[in-house]
Amino acid sequence: MTGVTDDPLSSPFLDPATIEQVVAMPDVLARNAAITRGYHALSEAVAAIIGHDHANWLTFGQWASAEARRSIDGEAVPAALRPFVGREVAEAVAAGNAAIFGDVAPPFIRFVRSIGRDRRARADPGRAGEILADLCAHPVVAASEDLVRAFTAYVDALLLRRADGEGPRRRAARILVANVSIGAHEQRVAEPYVRAAIPGRWIAAIAATSHMGIRIPEGVLELSRDVPPPTYLGGPQFPPELAHLDDRDAIALAARFGQDGDSADRSDAPDWESYTERMGFIFTLLRSHQCDPSMFDLPPGTPEVRLPRG
Repeated sequence: MTGVTDDPLSSPFLDPATIEQVVAMPDVLARNAAITRGYHALSEAVAAIIGHDHANWLTFGQWASAEARRSIDGEAVPAALRPFVGREVAEAVAAGNAAIFGDVAPPFIRFVRSIGRDRRARADPGRAGEILADLCAHPVVAASEDLVRAFTAYVDALLLRRADGEGPRRRAARILVANVSIGAHEQRVAEPYVRAAIPGRWIAAIAATSHMGIRIPEGVLELSRDVPPPTYLGGPQFPPELAHLDDRDAIALAARFGQDGDSADRSDAPDWESYTERMGFIFTLLRSHQCDPSMFDLPPGTPEVRLPRG
């Protein structure tokens, strides 16, 4: 069983037992490949519900997981540092990769399984509200304001799929709020692993970040620089639906992470160890690339892997 299926709502990654088995895989590179493919499968499942015209958080998660592989196998660690910190970095990144997937995949599975095949919920605010209330009552989601905000915003976006007028712009903003809120939660989960993966503190951490980047379809984005205008837009920094933010939650998130509402200024993260700097970069990355259709592609070079059986 590889996890490949023609129906995104029938993926084996929608079984919580599969997530548990993947996270427990002893081979860290095989586990990473399974996690990347899991993000891809879950991204497609969520897109089948809220739409393929906007990337969801899982869509970005597959690219972050693919980038993690370069640290796990040592490629991302500067050659001069590998003898000293290569193993430490690999272990921390591999553990963080598994911890984040194990934490965030189950709430998405509950979202997809509860609303994915309920046609009424896709158009009936009352029914959608019932499902959302049940989802947000789950202890894992209820314990995180960011997760509650995220799934509330995804449901809002679902109900706006057929809206006219300002509907498309409002829907884009709600998906951004959802994506950033998931990111804010998972970066808290990642915190101890980020600290363990970056050798040293302060100056050493800044020096380490200067060599770091994330690969997305259009190339490598350097973490220590402001997020550049994406190639797919041909000039503008943000897609038209997100060029101006007037969604209250989006504005609050931009302020929380020190981001300019009208530009990518101050989106650089010269110290990746800083939660706020990481989230500033992530906020602007998500906003800039939310409408890039190539983000849905499975990262090239992701190995095929057979999923463990229970």
